[in-house]
Amino acid sequence: MESFNRELDVAFEAYKAGHYDEAEVACQALLLAAPGDGQVCFLLGMVLHKEGRDEEAVRWLSRAATFQPESAQIVSGLGCAYSAMGENHLAMDYFARSIQLDPRCADTYYSMGNACYRMGQTERALSLYRTAVELNPRDHESWNNLGTTFKDLNRTEEAIAAYDRALGVDPNHARTHRNRAIALLAAGRLEEGFREYEWRWCRDGQRTASRPYPQPVWDGEPIPEQTLFVHAEQGFGDMIQFVRYVRAARTRAARVILECQEPLRRLFQFCGFADATIAVGENPLAFDCYVPLMSLGRVFRTSLDTIPNEVSYIRQPPGDTLPPAPDGHRKVGLAWAGDPKHHHDAARSIALEKLVPLFQTPGITFYSLQTPVPPGDVAVLRSLPGVVDLGGQLKDFHDTAAVIGQLDLVISVDTAVAHLAGAMGKPTWIFLPCCPDWRWLLHRSDTPWYPTMRLLRQPATGQWDTTIQLATEQLGVFCRNNSRANAM
Repeated sequence: MESFNRELDVAFEAYKAGHYDEAEVACQALLLAAPGDGQVCFLLGMVLHKEGRDEEAVRWLSRAATFQPESAQIVSGLGCAYSAMGENHLAMDYFARSIQLDPRCADTYYSMGNACYRMGQTERALSLYRTAVELNPRDHESWNNLGTTFKDLNRTEEAIAAYDRALGVDPNHARTHRNRAIALLAAGRLEEGFREYEWRWCRDGQRTASRPYPQPVWDGEPIPEQTLFVHAEQGFGDMIQFVRYVRAARTRAARVILECQEPLRRLFQFCGFADATIAVGENPLAFDCYVPLMSLGRVFRTSLDTIPNEVSYIRQPPGDTLPPAPDGHRKVGLAWAGDPKHHHDAARSIALEKLVPLFQTPGITFYSLQTPVPPGDVAVLRSLPGVVDLGGQLKDFHDTAAVIGQLDLVISVDTAVAHLAGAMGKPTWIFLPCCPDWRWLLHRSDTPWYPTMRLLRQPATGQWDTTIQLATEQLGVFCRNNSRANAM
């Protein structure tokens, strides 16, 4: 029996260390000796859960529960497995039962909080994480998740405080540093936030290079005889927002090579941001040092007061003339959906049918800048009279910029189209979800990043109707004001 317990302890240690293959092999060996041991069945079930094999996990955890029906740990494990399978309501029943059996187990409150968070029950998740850290103040993950929940509720200072507590437990935890950076940026503490954001390049507490180049990372010092390579990162909107810094970088280097995604290359070349512009995947050839594009916010020590906010840092390129609008009509571009692969897309995109009130505004011709059109919106778009669909003509952002330059207004959700219109100095209205991306800050209708942009914020998660109604009313005012200006 003593040997069995030692081997079981070794299996538990392997599980805690994340060595799940080793723990699974050990459990299978232990089960040959004691097929009715509830703790071995429990451990095997949790190993399978960690490996994403949750149906198997449920079978072993259920077997463990037949041997130890009053074990809060086993019941909570079933809750975790069912939650991972998407059986959230069943999972909640198991977590509640586990808490009845052991109301002082911090791990159960943490796991139940995770399930509530996935279900969109943010306030309830917050309460559960709070209980978890009260019971176990040394639990890094509960503090981290508490911070993320505060952040999702736009309570950024409380989020930062929770992340600080998490880092007090594990000072080199890269994910928590990244989360803290986003909260700092959302709170408008840009200089501190951009410094912290460098943790996005850290793994296991160690700084790693953004690219495996032998050349050093540029720290902003003048390099008057050297070539700087600015490489792409993240999405189209991020690239458009941060390309403004490349001109400043050119004043400190003899030559700058800018890398961007292929759909941006032609536009960035036209604007002349760098001495050379290449697409991702092309060889930058000779350079002396490099920097990720979004690290330029840190390099130039950006604060809210020092954001380079030139009104039109992207120029209108030549392109095809827009299909004409009736005399006296305002020309308004519209984009209503982002990249469906984006982790936040469900919150930021809007079904086209919800925007129908906008199209009822008289005196306006709408031009769809949406590309591609989401499959569920194709029929709606075709049914809207007076909406000109330009999506098929927009092959890259050069084409899109040529069209935007001919419009009077752009209305968009949080996509690259909004960034492009703002960067061109075009009047732009952007629909923002209740918990927006960090760059839009909080509780304001303008943005220091784009002086001609108006922010239309969702009042509560999922509630677009009020925001769309406001936009519709403001669109009528916009149209009347422009009509009076033309009459004068």
